[in-house]
Amino acid sequence: MRLYIGLPSTTVRSLAAVISVIMIFGITLGLTIPLIAIVLDSQGHSSGAIGLHASVQFLGIMLASPITPRLLIAVGASRLMILSMMAMTLIFFTFTVFTGFMPWLLLRLLLGGIEGIIFISADTWISQVVPTTRRGRAIGIYGTLLAVGVATGPLLLELTGVEGAVPFLTGGALTIIPLVILLFALNIAPHVRESSRRSPWKMVKTVPVAVAATMLFGFLDAAAFGLLPIYGLSLDFSPLTSARLVTFLILGGVVFQYPLGWLADHTDYRRLLVICAAISATAMLATPLTTDLAFLFYGLIFITGGMIGGFWTIPLVVFGENFKDYELASINAAAAILYGMGSVVGPSLLGFSMIVSPHGLMIAMAGPTIVLVFFAVTQLPRGGRSA
Repeated sequence: MRLYIGLPSTTVRSLAAVISVIMIFGITLGLTIPLIAIVLDSQGHSSGAIGLHASVQFLGIMLASPITPRLLIAVGASRLMILSMMAMTLIFFTFTVFTGFMPWLLLRLLLGGIEGIIFISADTWISQVVPTTRRGRAIGIYGTLLAVGVATGPLLLELTGVEGAVPFLTGGALTIIPLVILLFALNIAPHVRESSRRSPWKMVKTVPVAVAATMLFGFLDAAAFGLLPIYGLSLDFSPLTSARLVTFLILGGVVFQYPLGWLADHTDYRRLLVICAAISATAMLATPLTTDLAFLFYGLIFITGGMIGGFWTIPLVVFGENFKDYELASINAAAAILYGMGSVVGPSLLGFSMIVSPHGLMIAMAGPTIVLVFFAVTQLPRGGRSA
């Protein structure tokens, strides 16, 4: 692949390690989120309760984010991710022992905290190790393979089913694989060093559109993952077909992340985010009109997923361009907190939007996306490319 041509072998190995880890992590994420939603629905819980349940997982991300930069300095990226994957394996197996709404609520809080540590560590790792001129493409590949992993997760439900311990045991077994991969990257992972200690919130003000997009990504991504299966069930789709809606959403990310990363290397990120937001809002608003036209319905879900994915990929490129070392970890942590805030609010609010009509989900998702269009337009530079 041209991305790797001319790079030192240690850089290639480091890139391969973090990309492989994030792909396998994505598989487990894509497996569990629709699985828990479907199981809770089968137990008779409302869409609002299921949305609130999903929100707790993202609350865990918020709680773990502020301490992660210090952990990266003290422990190191690869060792921290090894410990996090070990904890995740244990949590997956525990899902099979303690069942029910409230025990799973606590487990999802713990799972979210571990996920936050892994995401911030991986995002900081890849932004540090790749050269500036190739950052967008590298992050595009990183995002693509994460999307491949997450898209694969719901498909595994067709092999494991949605009942009993097997799907959770499968997720737990998969988390063991990154432990082996990370053992070969102990000495080549980038080090997060002490640097200037600007307030993360001051750094946020230097790239407000990128940070706003990250928060919107949390709002939409968490809601879509947690509630698209419920949306499908409300349209009288089968449970497995409903779970497949998440797969189409993530397949959009598989196709679009590398092109968006390439564009982020060559154009102003605010203009790119305006385009992504405008296209995704249009697709969301059109989706309820096409429920009887399978090709268009799944196509619009696909496009929505690709554009929503840009709300994470593009800001990650921006953060790598503007911040280094501890500041890079800190801005990633601040973005993760805002992502978590959006993720907590998103499933809860949008879950209740489906009470009147299942199509309320897509309409409610389009609203804040349109707001991002107008906010990004006000921040557009008059000429050239700037941060």
